[in-house]
Amino acid sequence: MLNRLFGNYLIEKKILIQDQLNDFLPVPKDLKAEIETIAVITKALTAEDAISILSQIDKSKQRFGDVAVESDYLSDDKLDYLLTYQSNDFMKFSQILFDNNIISLDQIVPLLNEFQIQSEFSDSQMNSLIHDDLEQCVSIFVPLKSPQLKDLIITTVQTLRKIVDRDVYLEKAYAARSFQLDSYASQMIVGDMRINVYFTGAGNSLLGIANHFTGDTYSEICSDALDNVSEFINCINGQFATNLSYENISVDMNSPEYSLEGVLLSNQKLFVIPVNANGYNFKVVLE
Repeated sequence: MLNRLFGNYLIEKKILIQDQLNDFLPVPKDLKAEIETIAVITKALTAEDAISILSQIDKSKQRFGDVAVESDYLSDDKLDYLLTYQSNDFMKFSQILFDNNIISLDQIVPLLNEFQIQSEFSDSQMNSLIHDDLEQCVSIFVPLKSPQLKDLIITTVQTLRKIVDRDVYLEKAYAARSFQLDSYASQMIVGDMRINVYFTGAGNSLLGIANHFTGDTYSEICSDALDNVSEFINCINGQFATNLSYENISVDMNSPEYSLEGVLLSNQKLFVIPVNANGYNFKVVLE
């Protein structure tokens, strides 16, 4: 989630433009972040120390990590620890920013600190975002006490990442007693738990799912597009039901529904989760 969140912050700061961010994400799977990048972000080294080491070596012949250990900047154990983060998505995103001269090595920590303050993230929350701890990341934006409902949201994000957008991110969720749906797709979970799961969005927002779930491409929301979204919800709920079965909780799902016409939900137990995927903003509503 952090790649888009931090990328949006850099756009606000006019350091990055939207087209660049879209080009940089998702980060290539085969890219590996440099040790100096990881060391500075994790604060194993200061930017000044990392830059000093870089200025003294020929990177075509010497490896940063080896020189850092030989010069007593890092221990062998610390280097081994840093190497485990070479495939971390945020480290790779930062590497792309450096390689494209968007920001420099000595700018990343101050910018992250400013971003953290503006976003009101605690140190532990920032750590969870950087390390992409999905359960903790979801808890930052969706403070649900029920472990089953939390699992439903985690399953939703996992499915979105796998099928729709690797860099999907959430905004702060909130409770409501009523909510006006726009065009939507939904499915009722029944049995030991009873939850109606809605995906809704204004205008063409749900194209963020409809155009990435199957090989179909729609220019605007229509019944066929919403049918795709409803089948996507069915995938999420099916996995959720499987997870619950391991806890001896039995649920089933009614047939998915969808409508181009929004309706007003009026229920004292509504939870609204704003979601951003593929440049579209929509909401997941739990009733």
